[in-house]
Amino acid sequence: MSGSESRVLSVLPDLLAGESRMSEATRRQREWAVMGALEYLAGSATMRAMARITVADLMDPDAVDAYIRASQSGTLRVRRTAGKADESPRSTAARVSALRWLARATGTRQPPPFADWTPLAPVPEDAPAALRTACEALTTMNNFYATRTAATIAVLYATGASGYGLCTLRTDQIGADRGRRLVRVPAQDPAPQRWEPEGETALAPVPAWGTAALDDWLALRAGTVGCLQGSDPRTLLVSGRANAGPRPPGMPLRPRGLGRSWARSRYVAETAVPGLEMPSTVEAACRAVRALVLTPGSPRPESRSATARPAAAPA
Repeated sequence: MSGSESRVLSVLPDLLAGESRMSEATRRQREWAVMGALEYLAGSATMRAMARITVADLMDPDAVDAYIRASQSGTLRVRRTAGKADESPRSTAARVSALRWLARATGTRQPPPFADWTPLAPVPEDAPAALRTACEALTTMNNFYATRTAATIAVLYATGASGYGLCTLRTDQIGADRGRRLVRVPAQDPAPQRWEPEGETALAPVPAWGTAALDDWLALRAGTVGCLQGSDPRTLLVSGRANAGPRPPGMPLRPRGLGRSWARSRYVAETAVPGLEMPSTVEAACRAVRALVLTPGSPRPESRSATARPAAAPA
C-alpha cells in the first residue's frame, strides 16, 4: 500500500517518532494539527470513525479547504477566549504546515502553503538606542548568557542578520582592524552606508559600544568549546549547557535556542534598566536595525541598476 493510500492513524505514530531532529514542541504541534484534521473530516472523535481515513482523504483539496475555513471561523477552537472567537492566522498556518509535513513524509501531493498576512508591528524609532542600552547593561553582568546576548546584539547591529543568519555566522568571519571589530558578510548592492565593500563580500563594522561585548564573548566561547571532545564547530554562537540528547555545551546554537535566550536576557536587561523596552524578539531587532541603522547607500557604478542605458539615437 502506497503512502497516500495508508490510513493516517497507521503511519502517524511512526512518522512522529521517526524524526530525531524534530523538537518535542514541533512533534506535539503536528500531532495536534493532524488529529484535528482527522476529527473534523470524520465528523467524530471516535477511533472507529477516524481509523478509516487515508492520507489521500486528508489531503483532498476540498477537505483541506474545509479544514482551513473551520480554523479561520473558530469552529476548531477548544478553549474560548472572551472577545476572540476566531483562530489566529498563525494557528491556521501551523495546521496547514503539519498537513504539508504529513504529505511530504508519505509521498503525497502537498496542499498549498497558508499565507499569514498578519501585519508586522511598527518599528519603534528608539529601538536602536534600546539595543545599545541593553548591550551595555548585559556586558557588565559577567554571565554566560548575558554576555552571549550582548555579543549577539553587537553583531546584529552591524549586520542586520536574522536569527538563522546569526546562528550560522562563523568565527572566521570576525576580524579586527585598528581596534575595531569587523564582520565579513556577503556583499549587497546597494550596500548599507556603514559597510565597507570588498568585492564579493563586505566588512560590517561592529559599533564601538559593542566591541567589548564581542571580545568578552569570544574569550568565553573559546573556553567553552575547548572542553569539547572533537573539533571546534566554528559557529560564533554556541550553547552553554547540555541539550536534549548527546549535545554537550559548546555546540552550535540553534534559532529556537537563540530566541529563548533572547527572551530571558530581555527580562534581565529590562529589570536592570528601568524604562528600557528592548525589542521583544531577535526578528523584531533585525527589522529595526535594517530599517533604522543599515540605511542603503548609493548603488555601485558597475551595477545594472546604477547604469542607465543610453537613449536610442533618433532615426
